[in-house]
Amino acid sequence: MVEENDIVEFLKTHSGQASLSEIAEGLNIPKYGPKSAYALLQSLKNKGVVERRGELWALAIEEAKPKPAEKPAEVPMKPPEQPKPEVAVAPEIESLVRAMAQTLAEAMKSVRTPADEWELATKPMTTKIEEGKEKLSTLVLRPDEAVEAKKPLLGFPTGTFIDQLFLTPDGKSLGGIPICGQFAITGLPGAGKSILVEEIAVRVAASGRKVLYATAEDTWKSATPRFDLQSRLKQKADILGLDWNKIRENLFVLDTVAYPELRDWNTFAETYRYVAEKEKIELAIIDSVTVLESYRGALKYRVMELARYNQVHGITALYVNQRSSEVWDSYDMAGGIGLAHNLDGTIIVDYGRVYWYDQQVDLGVDRGEFVRIVRVLDCRMCNFERRRIRVDITKDGFLRAIEPIPKTPEVETK
Repeated sequence: MVEENDIVEFLKTHSGQASLSEIAEGLNIPKYGPKSAYALLQSLKNKGVVERRGELWALAIEEAKPKPAEKPAEVPMKPPEQPKPEVAVAPEIESLVRAMAQTLAEAMKSVRTPADEWELATKPMTTKIEEGKEKLSTLVLRPDEAVEAKKPLLGFPTGTFIDQLFLTPDGKSLGGIPICGQFAITGLPGAGKSILVEEIAVRVAASGRKVLYATAEDTWKSATPRFDLQSRLKQKADILGLDWNKIRENLFVLDTVAYPELRDWNTFAETYRYVAEKEKIELAIIDSVTVLESYRGALKYRVMELARYNQVHGITALYVNQRSSEVWDSYDMAGGIGLAHNLDGTIIVDYGRVYWYDQQVDLGVDRGEFVRIVRVLDCRMCNFERRRIRVDITKDGFLRAIEPIPKTPEVETK
């Protein structure tokens, strides 16, 4: 049976760090579950022996090599003092403290003077370019011929009212979200984000397009009487009159609740790419982006990598995200505004009380009134309807606009 010491020895033989998959495969134990690699690593982490560094697990301290004991310096004899009660110190803690002190001392010896940041910034801009001109020239792009450069602005129909929120340059409805666009759908829990993307999933799959649905909020299929995600999608399909067999052919699900190994970024990315390339996925729905990384500081990098992959492979994607503050109808989302910069646009699905004047004008309501809204906050790919649209959740579980979506008035020609 593999013990904690085996994990430590394995890390020592692998430069002090390794991924969860490498540890599990190297020691021939499961990644998750009782006595798994993950369980043993968590136990060692609680003891301060290992630490998490991104996707890697690493030794928190390096075991100091034994050194010959030095004789203590002789000190003058003092009169005996009354013995004081000794505080018992656990041998493990004392050994850990000594090792940490020695590691710190060794690190201080190797500290170098910080580089001159100004020199680092100015030197590349002043040195003469002598070598690698051909390599550098390949990094510089030029516009294509006019015929090759022209590409039409196309919409990806979702079958929902958000198709009317994206506009052509002349103010007409695009009839969908911009094709291959990467959009965040953000707002407070309970605003209707998941309800909206669930409807989009069944409508697009029923139309014959391939859809990949990654869920981190609810299990896809439960053996209990729970009204699980699959049951809710089946109910939506029945209400909308959609062919469930057609949906079954075109909908692919990654359930990170039932399969926690999918929460490991490497496993998730490999599985995502496998399905996307094998099945020619056209629409991906991530509900929610917390499946990509539990540490919010790294979340934007995971989203960026996934968005770039989707752009290269022609996949339109919707990333459901949660609002991170009490300020509604704003960019305040989990992962920060940096996450929004990595995507092509942001759709807000939110609710709150109206206090700002522009909200009162858009929605035609009095100050302090409670409303649900949908709003395109930004889109770098095309024009869009800038007004806030009042919505509500119907009794049968759909998010619907409760007022006609206004269109940008066309410019009158004389």
